[in-house]
Amino acid sequence: MSAPMRHEDFDDLPATLARIGSGPMDAGLVRPVEAIGFVAGTRVATPMGYVAVERLSSGDRVLTADGRHAVLVWVGLTKVEAKGAAAPVRFDTGVMDNIRPLRLGQGHRVRVAGWQAELLFDADAVLASAKSFVNGRDVVVDDSCEMVTYIHLMFDCHEVVLAENVACETMQTGPDALRHLEDMAGQALTMNHPPMPSAADHAGLRAALPILSHAEELVLRAA
Repeated sequence: MSAPMRHEDFDDLPATLARIGSGPMDAGLVRPVEAIGFVAGTRVATPMGYVAVERLSSGDRVLTADGRHAVLVWVGLTKVEAKGAAAPVRFDTGVMDNIRPLRLGQGHRVRVAGWQAELLFDADAVLASAKSFVNGRDVVVDDSCEMVTYIHLMFDCHEVVLAENVACETMQTGPDALRHLEDMAGQALTMNHPPMPSAADHAGLRAALPILSHAEELVLRAA
């Protein structure tokens, strides 16, 4: 694995977009409509144990939720103001069987399995956005920090990995996710990064699991 990012790397940059492998970072202030990604410090399961997402780089192997080894092809980083839709969702320890507090972007999706998926959506498992779990108690929008750093993990296809023991999606290499990063890049103050893998080169256009719509998430929340 590559050398870990230092806290100074985050503090010295007004904003950062797209770290690809061990390549350079893009700096700029970005305000995504709805944040996606794992908050820096979140640990993801790998064959070597749990590793903080900011320590990962392209070529590293990560354990998927179904026990496979998947190879990272791209790792991106975005630093934004933790306000509004850009503030992360915080899951307290144990809420989702997570072994530590888990923080994700509001638009980042979590796997829902069991009777809810089967009864409500006729599926073994589905993906729902982190914000759909917010209850104001043990799952909250965390705007306690001024800035937040999101890490984006991309594989050859849309994967589900274990973050603090919670099954979470990785970046889907479909048009919506790519357009999201392109929009953020368009708002960056400065840009200097190698090109990210093209969606045309990957099998990521198909979601790993059914993705719930906003209306379906409301049904899930009411269940």
